[in-house]
Amino acid sequence: MTDVAPSLETGFIGTSEPMRQIQTTIRAVARSMATVFITGESGTGKELCALAVHGQSPRGRGPFIALNCGAIPQDLLESEVFGHMKGSFTGALSDKPGAASAADGGTLFLDEICEMAPALQTKLLRFLQTSTIVPVGATRPRKVNVRIICATNRDPMEAVRSGQFREDLFYRLFVVPIHMPPLRERGTDVLEIAEAALHRFACEEQKIFQGLSPEVRALFLSLRWPGNVRQLLNVIRNIVVLHDEGQVQLSMLPKSLHASSLAEPAPAAPTAQMALAGLIGRPLAEIERMVIEASLAQSGGSVPKAARMLELSPSTLYRKIEAWGKA
Repeated sequence: MTDVAPSLETGFIGTSEPMRQIQTTIRAVARSMATVFITGESGTGKELCALAVHGQSPRGRGPFIALNCGAIPQDLLESEVFGHMKGSFTGALSDKPGAASAADGGTLFLDEICEMAPALQTKLLRFLQTSTIVPVGATRPRKVNVRIICATNRDPMEAVRSGQFREDLFYRLFVVPIHMPPLRERGTDVLEIAEAALHRFACEEQKIFQGLSPEVRALFLSLRWPGNVRQLLNVIRNIVVLHDEGQVQLSMLPKSLHASSLAEPAPAAPTAQMALAGLIGRPLAEIERMVIEASLAQSGGSVPKAARMLELSPSTLYRKIEAWGKA
């Protein structure tokens, strides 16, 4: 169980259209008491989304209690959620308030909700219906005022169809769905996140870095990032810890990242409409840079090869890359 203090640093980094839509949804739902159901792959920022909903709500000054239902043994999960009384089971040496009680007046975030045992799902449904909790070993219910936000990296409808998740509980929770997109679908957000993380980690380590090289930027745009934002942050921290200063070069990247980039299958060719969707509304200079960086990535960082691909002279490409470094 984690009590995360509200912070001004819980905003998202990235200006892609999917993230703009998510931020619009968060602003709309934060004012209400509606239950939010967040889905998305591991590492996409589901808890960050929950924190944003909490932080922008009238409960923002109250507690935010996060509980990972998949990380706690099932026989202890009921106690973790609803608490227990002294002597209610072996090892219960004192009364313990559960996550629901600790979140009174604030938000209870149930991560990996689809991993919850069926018996506890029944008690959670009763809690949602009555706003009361009964700690293990207690005889009297207690009223609490809690907003529920839950998340899963699984397909919740498939969990319902397979009988692993109660249908009535699912529809009770699935009021406002928010899907966190994988990093590979967020365009140049990967560069914004990387640059912000580089600055933050460099400050923590008291080092100075001059951003990402064009070759690294191109590679980051081409990778599929199976670990999503979490993987990207780990890569940036690895660079900052193991190197002293300067611009981040390909040689500074962890070898595991190079290996994964070579092993990844080429993504399916996008349609013309899909290809243009992420470009509409962007400045022409930014689009040109995106195309050049993608071409550099496809050519393994070779400027002459990228120049041939773009039907430009290598000197023209070198001048553009040099100009970015001075910007």
